[in-house]
Amino acid sequence: MVKFQYILTLNEPVYAKIAADNAIKLAKMYNAEISIINVVDNNLFKEGEIGIQTELGQGLVDKYKHICENNGISIKNATVVTGSPISEIIKMQEEIDASLIILGASKNKLGKIAEKLIKDVKCHVLIAHENTAGDELFSNILIPVDSTKDAEYAGKFAASIAHRSHSNLTACHIFPHEIKVDESNKITKPVLDIAISKGIQAKSLTLEGKTADEILNIIYDKSFNLVVLGYSGRGKVSRFVHGSVSEKVIHSATCSVFVVKSIRTERIYTIPK
Repeated sequence: MVKFQYILTLNEPVYAKIAADNAIKLAKMYNAEISIINVVDNNLFKEGEIGIQTELGQGLVDKYKHICENNGISIKNATVVTGSPISEIIKMQEEIDASLIILGASKNKLGKIAEKLIKDVKCHVLIAHENTAGDELFSNILIPVDSTKDAEYAGKFAASIAHRSHSNLTACHIFPHEIKVDESNKITKPVLDIAISKGIQAKSLTLEGKTADEILNIIYDKSFNLVVLGYSGRGKVSRFVHGSVSEKVIHSATCSVFVVKSIRTERIYTIPK
């Protein structure tokens, strides 16, 4: 079987360890191959500085290539290039048909590269935060759902991650008006059914209020360390990744954010417990 291809980006050196930690654990879960990239931004550095930055970038790439290989991960590419970070990362994604790009970020702050990649790249993106580093990758996963196909696909992916990481899963739906129990159960049921069929501890949560605010409150109050959001990647986005809602959740979440692009139609494989 052809291995999944993941890209580990190291353009935020201070968060490289967090990103690499997540990349290694996910690659082990899905038997994926990793490509590592650092891009020296030729619009940011002067000609005389590019050589120095390339040398620093190469040291960073070599370090994490060694760490990945020591953890049994196969490395497809490990490279430092000069150019536009967004263009070069997207170019690599297209060349190797990567299904996931992983990068680290601080809590409550999303860099320009991450923000642009989420909008432009045709694959999933994981924004890894510090609370997913350590022995356990994800132990408590939140999946906001609505009735769109994007949310349904994100739900399947969240269940797959929960299954492989032996995590708890919560499907939530936010009502802008008075909660209707029957309607709520109908919306969250598909995700719960998938989770239960895989033996995952799963529950439903519904609240009334503003979508982004309530999602962020849930993340903070319930100590979730991953939120999975659905995104069509074809110009039309679901209610949960749209305008101010998506920006607020992705920018302000205190946990890692997995943006699932439904344009990726690969089969999600499961493994025995």
